[in-house]
Parts: sequence; C-alpha cells; structure tokens
Amino acid sequence: MTAHSPVVADSPRHATRRRRETHVFPCCAPLGDLTVVTDFVTLLQGAGLDSLGALFTVDRGVSLTKPGLDPWRERIRLTLSSPHGEQVLFLKRFTAPPARIRREVRRSASAARSVAGVEWTWLHRLAAADIPCAQPVAFGEELAGSRERRSAVLMSAVPGRSLEVWANAEPAPDRRTVLHLLAGTAALVSKLHRAGYAHRDLYLSHLFVEDTEPEAPVVHLIDLQRVRHFAEVPRRWIVKDLAALNYSTPPHLATRAGRLRWLKRYLGVSKLDTVARRLAFRVIGKTARMARHDGRRR
Repeated sequence: MTAHSPVVADSPRHATRRRRETHVFPCCAPLGDLTVVTDFVTLLQGAGLDSLGALFTVDRGVSLTKPGLDPWRERIRLTLSSPHGEQVLFLKRFTAPPARIRREVRRSASAARSVAGVEWTWLHRLAAADIPCAQPVAFGEELAGSRERRSAVLMSAVPGRSLEVWANAEPAPDRRTVLHLLAGTAALVSKLHRAGYAHRDLYLSHLFVEDTEPEAPVVHLIDLQRVRHFAEVPRRWIVKDLAALNYSTPPHLATRAGRLRWLKRYLGVSKLDTVARRLAFRVIGKTARMARHDGRRR
C-alpha cells in the first residue's frame, strides 16, 4: 500500500477515539433556546423559527416521510424567503428516541447529548475537514436529565441530486461522465476515511452530485447521524462503507473493472497488492451478505 494505507486499520486496538468534542462552535449565536450559525439568525427570525418549539410546530414545508422511517423521527423540506431569494433548508426532528438510539448517541464520541446534536456536530467537523456536506444552520434540544425528550437540527440543502436518482435517470450518463464521477467519489471517501471518519450508512442515496461540470463533479455527503470519528478508522467500518457503496451501485453504472479502478483510486495505488486484494475480497463478502439480508427482508 502507498501513502493512503493508514486508512486501513487491522484491529479494534487501532480505533482509539479522539477526545470527546463539543458541539458549541464559535461561528454560532444563541437564538432563544436554539444555537444558530450567525449568518442565518436574521433568516430564522424573519420566518418565526426562533425557538425549538417553533421548529416543532412549523406548519409549512414538505414532509419527506418514507416507508420504514421510524415514527420518532421526521424530515421536512422548508423553503424560506430572504432578501437574496428563496432558500431551501432541511429540518430533522426527533421525539423521544428509543434506548438503542440514545446508546448510539453516547458512543458517537461527539459529546452530543441528542440525536440532532450528533448530526450538528458532524456537519461542523466534516466542513472543517474540507469534506463537502450540508451547511449547518440551527440546532436545539430538550433533555430530562440525560434522557432526550426532543431535538431538532436545520441544515441547508446540498446542490444537485442523489447518486441513486442520478444513476437511474434517463438518458443514462455516458461513460466519460461515469468515469469522472467514480474518480470524484473515490477521492471523497478516501479523504473521509483518512480524516478519521466512518459514515456507516454510505449508500448512493446519501451522496449528492452536482454535475454542472461533468469533468469535475462535486459530491456531497448527507445523513451524518451515524458518523463515527476515530484516531484511525477500523477496518470493519471501512469495509462496511465500501460495501454499502458497492452494493447500492447498479451494475449498469459500474462494471467489475470500473469498481476495481475505483478501489485503486480510493487507496491511491496503481496496482492492488496482497493487503489491498484482501480488502477487496472482504468488501465483496460484505456486499454479498447485504444482498442476502435484503433478500430475506423482502
């Protein structure tokens, strides 16, 4: 392996987490019981979204519910008017999350005390690591001791469309465009892992592409609730991320040769050595297990 080989950690002992981080950031200001990125204070005040209660009672926007979405979570697309035109934001609301989710919050190494606080933290941290994602806007939480009653996070819309939609659009993208996109996603995921982050839900639906420049597509990450941060990402989470991406990529979009090219670009190598081939086989095995699991669910 070359310079990118530290991405692949061989055992959990390499997974020591960094010191727990705060989710209070210098670019933010209080607005009622919310924490708001200062650039958005005027926008939210003008829209009457100046408290956690307002975020939970807002009666505008489009619900983004879908089959299988847990009843304790909601997603809403809001379009707000500003002097600079309309601005699209996404609101995520969480009410009394179950115990297993509260345990996930405690394990996130983000110092967050709520589900919304986790995503708020990672939105800031990934942006600071120069990893394209949604811009954080506002965050609020209501706790009873250490138990989350409710929380909400607002973020900007990322440009473009999900790779899941893009991959199945008509007409099908040409081969040159696909090759540029494979290179762009490989570079993004490699940067994510080298920075110590695992997404842990890295399906095509959670990658958005802005393809106005086909030879330099900009790819953004969304849905950061399950992100974990490590001193060095453990191999199991690397395999899970790569397998989720591999599994959700339709055969017509990337051939076997294209997927191997993607892996080499991700690793920063021109040829797969023994360690890289071992990683590839683990990703293939995990992909097959995902397919069997989905088959049983269906």
